[in-house]
Amino acid sequence: MKIILLDNIKGLGGKFEIKEVKSGYANNFLLPRNLVKVATETNLKILNRQKAALELQDKELIEQLKKIANQLKDVILDFSLKTGENEQVFGSVSALEIKKALEALDYKNFEIFLEKPIKELGERLVEIDLGKGIKSKIKIKVR
Repeated sequence: MKIILLDNIKGLGGKFEIKEVKSGYANNFLLPRNLVKVATETNLKILNRQKAALELQDKELIEQLKKIANQLKDVILDFSLKTGENEQVFGSVSALEIKKALEALDYKNFEIFLEKPIKELGERLVEIDLGKGIKSKIKIKVR
């Protein structure tokens, strides 16, 4: 039986793929759980329209993320840490603190790549993943 997957199914395939499965598996397991639709002509036309709409949304999202990435290149986050004699630093700047500072500037839904908290004074670039393969770097100043 030919089916259209409505979601990613482990061991079977990804969303919107067309697969051939045994009719018992489709009728007794996949169809009752609304994981698939039977691959009729009508359902295939609907699938193609849904794919086109999702691709358009995806393109628009990528364009928005690229604009945000360009804006983030100009962002400089300034953090103050207590220092002792010989500029010994007490404390650190973690990914969570960077995330909170960016969220205060209305940037949301991203992942920060910081191997370990920043414990030295100075400037450095930190990479941010906005999703969909779009990445940017922001400047962090610690003083």
